[in-house]
This record gives sequence, C-alpha cells and structure tokens, in this order.
Amino acid sequence: MLKFKHLLSILVLAVSANVVASGVSMEMFQMKRQINLLTNAQTAEEFTQNADKFIEVSKKAQATMPNSLDGDQEKFKGYQQGMQEVIDVVAQAKNLASQGNLTEAKTVIARLDSLRKLYHSVYK
Repeated sequence: MLKFKHLLSILVLAVSANVVASGVSMEMFQMKRQINLLTNAQTAEEFTQNADKFIEVSKKAQATMPNSLDGDQEKFKGYQQGMQEVIDVVAQAKNLASQGNLTEAKTVIARLDSLRKLYHSVYK
C-alpha cells in the first residue's frame, strides 16, 4: 500500500509539472475549441455565450508568458498586444451577434485564422 501511495504521488507530481511547463498550451487548445464552436453556432445567443468563454480563456493566455519566449519581457509585451487584438476581434463579433447579426459576426471571426497564423509564426 505504501508503494502504491509513493507511486501515485510521483505520478501526480509529474503530471503537475507537465501542466505548469506547458505555458499557454492548454489555453490555446481551449481557444481553438471555442473558435470551432463560434463558427458552428446556430443562434446569436449560442455565439455570444461561446464568445464570452473565448474571451475568458484568451485573457488567461494573455496573462501567461509562453515558454517559447524564454522570459523575454519585450517579446511578452508584443505577445500580449497580439492577444488583445484577438480578444478585440471576438468582442466585435460578439457585439454584432448580440445585435442579431450572426452572419456578420461569423465573418468577423474568420479574421482569427490570419491572426493565428501571423502570431504563431512570431511567438510559437
């Protein structure tokens, strides 16, 4: 039983270390999931709810320095500005959806793909 507890403790520690070391990986995965939900939303209400979740996760990612920046504060500022641009696009789309313009909101969301490609090339 004692060996099992030790093994379990080591496993929990290893998993925890991997989660901490991942930087913003989890948030980025969640953002990708939310983009898919935004794109496939059938109603303005569904779109708005998913936009709120996207913004929440994006703000967490914005506050966390990616491991790829190796502690470079100057690059981190640029990363944060890029994340703010992404958040602003989703906020704009959310506003359109809340006014009943779901099609326009989805058109605005389509800009996220080009932003993702741009910022991933710089900060990933």
